[in-house]
Amino acid sequence: MALLYRLVKLPDRFQTHVFTFVVTKSVTRDPDRDVTSKEFACGHQKWSITFSRTDKMLGAYLVWKSASESVRVYVDFTFTILNREHFSVNESFAGKQVKFTTDCPAQGNRNYIPVSDLYGRNFTDANGEFQLELSIGHVRTLYDTEFCVPTSLTSRLMHHHHQIQNHHNPAAGNALQHQYGTASPRGSKCKLETSYFTFGGFDWNLALYPHGVKDASCTSVEGRMSVYLNRCTGFDHQCRVRYMLVLGDGDKRLDSGVLDDVSDSDGKSYGWHPRYKFSELVTKGTVRVHLEMLLANTLSEVISSIVITGINQHGVSSAASSGVVASPTKTQCYDRDKHAWSIRSDCQSETVRLHMVYKDIQNVPRNHLR
Repeated sequence: MALLYRLVKLPDRFQTHVFTFVVTKSVTRDPDRDVTSKEFACGHQKWSITFSRTDKMLGAYLVWKSASESVRVYVDFTFTILNREHFSVNESFAGKQVKFTTDCPAQGNRNYIPVSDLYGRNFTDANGEFQLELSIGHVRTLYDTEFCVPTSLTSRLMHHHHQIQNHHNPAAGNALQHQYGTASPRGSKCKLETSYFTFGGFDWNLALYPHGVKDASCTSVEGRMSVYLNRCTGFDHQCRVRYMLVLGDGDKRLDSGVLDDVSDSDGKSYGWHPRYKFSELVTKGTVRVHLEMLLANTLSEVISSIVITGINQHGVSSAASSGVVASPTKTQCYDRDKHAWSIRSDCQSETVRLHMVYKDIQNVPRNHLR
């Protein structure tokens, strides 16, 4: 077994997390046994570690557990077996921006260390157990897909384009309208959607409205479109999300930059509304989509009141009172796992301070972290 017993978050720009595991003797004792740790979260993805064993060599791998189609994850990671005598003889291997996909969810080194070295170089204790540190940082989640533009919408875009070119020729315009129909008939759906992908414990997808209207009917507003990031699961809380979106490819490329958005309790967001012609992004009936997810944190809105004593009804401190005293109050809220927290206000110093208390700590099993 590989038991996680310590987690340290480093204050660096790559948001590096260091996980320390105690690896039991079963890893080296039984070559045919699959030894995999429990899942743990880092970089809004779920991971585990696993080991491989041959007659002479021990291998170690990082496994991406929340894999989804069309998503790639790039990670910096380092495996380190801690030596019991001195850190200078630790055994390590590392990877920079290693790619994880659904076809290849595990990456590591099958020839990490000879099994004999674990015992001969003082890595194991008297019980045959050793400590393994895993450092994970600079986690990047990328989603690449396409919006498939229906033929009917492509025809309307062609019609609109020819209308602009032939606005001085009414006869040509009438002929095109007879061939393709109106540019935006009432009741026709102008909504394009991608498949679902997983990030931060939620399922998401993208919805594009070519004419910038978030309803079932189109309008002929060319030069304004809307793209929404929809959360498809976990509607108990709001979610703060940060992402970067690129539409099109090559010369036909539209970059959003970093977007900060809020997904409400229905999974809807404010969206991105660029002033750009949708028709200029279409290439061979498709629009390329490149999305990088940066952040997805749930939100709980609570009201924490402060009771002030020593103030009369006119808002003036009473003579009998030596000063203004703010009594502490407690407010309770719940996280996405239905666990209770309390927020206590502290007004005894120059600034207001808030203390968070985890009320359901008894629900965390012994020797487990949350």
